[in-house]
Amino acid sequence: MNRRRQLAIALMLITSTIILNWSYPDITPLGERFFQWIGLPVWSQSTSGLNYFGITSMLLLFAGAFTLRTSLQRHARKAALLALILPFWLPPQLVTAYQSVWAKGIYALEFVKNESSCNYKKVEDQVTGTCSLTFINHSGQDIRFTASIHAQQQYPAFLESLDILGDQTLTVPPKQKKTIDVDFAKISADDRTSANGWFSGLNLTVKSGEQERNL
Repeated sequence: MNRRRQLAIALMLITSTIILNWSYPDITPLGERFFQWIGLPVWSQSTSGLNYFGITSMLLLFAGAFTLRTSLQRHARKAALLALILPFWLPPQLVTAYQSVWAKGIYALEFVKNESSCNYKKVEDQVTGTCSLTFINHSGQDIRFTASIHAQQQYPAFLESLDILGDQTLTVPPKQKKTIDVDFAKISADDRTSANGWFSGLNLTVKSGEQERNL
């Protein structure tokens, strides 16, 4: 196989990795949606265990980087290293640029997951607490929206069937990063709910009019 054909294959594999891992406007990457569409499991055990999509994505990326290295005569190692970094660095940069220039409404909203969390306490069957949610508005206008938390396996039991944030309207000013504290009160008779606790790694659904995104 000549070097030009190897280079074309390498670029195709690397580009495919970037496309499959694209996760805007929703949090679910395109590759995971493709797996679900063709009936392939994403995880080995429902929502945990081995991530088949992640393994496939990494194999494509390493194959692309290796093929790129063998196709080049100069700067092969640097190009291969760049190929390994690019799929993780480039998509967030492109999303931020799009949100800052063209996106409107909740499509210009970024949810800072690693700076968001909830704490709660339970007295008898009454659960009260506060969620601190951090957002960045990349647009030049106020964004008003409602938010609900996706129940996940590691979350407290009272989240499984309850919208913790209700219909509270949240507002983020233009071109600002803002942490919003949202109080909640829910009924939970489930004995599995501990007396108090804290959880993070939140997945949200935000809505504004007819617009809806999973973050």
